[in-house]
Amino acid sequence: MPPHTDNHPHDTHRGKALLDIFRQGLALGAQRRTAQTLGRRETYLGMSELARFAECPRAAVATKLYPAPTNLPRLLTLQRGHWFEQGVAESLSGLGIPAFTQLEIRCEQGEMPLMAHCDLVLVWQHPHPAVRILEIKSTETLPDSPYVAHEQQILGQTIMLRHCWNLPAFCLRSPAGLPSGDPIPFPRLCRTRLGISLPDDVEQVDLEGWLLCLSMRDAMSFGPYAIPASDSSAALKRLRRDAALFRQHVLSCRTGGSLEAVPHIRGFHPLCPVCDHAANCPKFPQGDSQPQWEPLIENLTALKKQRETLETDIRKREVALRQIYQFSGTKNWVLSGGYRFRESRTAGPRRLNWEKLHGELEELLHGAGLDDIDVDSLFAHCEQEGKPGSRLFINKIA
Repeated sequence: MPPHTDNHPHDTHRGKALLDIFRQGLALGAQRRTAQTLGRRETYLGMSELARFAECPRAAVATKLYPAPTNLPRLLTLQRGHWFEQGVAESLSGLGIPAFTQLEIRCEQGEMPLMAHCDLVLVWQHPHPAVRILEIKSTETLPDSPYVAHEQQILGQTIMLRHCWNLPAFCLRSPAGLPSGDPIPFPRLCRTRLGISLPDDVEQVDLEGWLLCLSMRDAMSFGPYAIPASDSSAALKRLRRDAALFRQHVLSCRTGGSLEAVPHIRGFHPLCPVCDHAANCPKFPQGDSQPQWEPLIENLTALKKQRETLETDIRKREVALRQIYQFSGTKNWVLSGGYRFRESRTAGPRRLNWEKLHGELEELLHGAGLDDIDVDSLFAHCEQEGKPGSRLFINKIA
């Protein structure tokens, strides 16, 4: 028999209290982890912040100035990224690959130093000296291409490691969050911590950055990201210029300036709906207040979530039935009570390869001496525009 309880098995009040305890624990853990691995973030400019500044200056400056919300979904999203980082580090450690975790690179510049914290830095010297920076990103679904901010972050880390190679700019932090000694050059850090000898000349080292995007079901890598020696000076200059502009905006807001004076990203961006500072962003005019439609919007949002859940469940069950049919070894229908099912192969959709057609027409026209006919204009003449449509955008602002 199940254990006796005086409460209903679905005690909503106590369940919410449990979730709130979990939320508070995540928030406290995030604060401690930030202090241990990233130090006092208000005293320096981080590479992730500078990367976001390249995408939306207003969002980056607002995040620097104001604390992020501590609701459970937001905390879980952030925490999942750290769980992934730990898992990747443990997997590489199990293979015996020499690596640094949370390598700190400090570049002194003005009142607010520029600092990068690299998730993982792999180092080896055979068959040739090489360094790989891995930036771990947690995503709900794997993107077809990386976000601009993520690319800017890994490029910035690569630029800083190259520039500071022989400078006393590198250190690691102890579990208590304290720097483990004074900053030293990267080759010296590799000798003392990993027993690996790297050249003093960074140009003799194969240096690359990589993005590793992880979802709960799959993973994808993007790269390599590398700065050629001929472009390193210009890249560093751009990095410092953006950092100086970021500092200028932050210091202006801290001394009474308005956040509204900071430029914001133009046009639609997929991260705008989840931005912590979108509620009062000038990009979204306040418009007419009509609160009577909120129940309708909430109902529509709930139905969409149910649809996503249903579609996921449907796919899982279809995959299960396909596997059952394949394992049965039959080519006939499988009878199951009042139903029957089977898996059959269907031809893939046929699509016109416009690029190939373009090339074929150019060759045919050239062979016929009709080079004066513009294939692009011919295509445009034959195109037919469909009926205009519309799209409904719904973003939560509070």
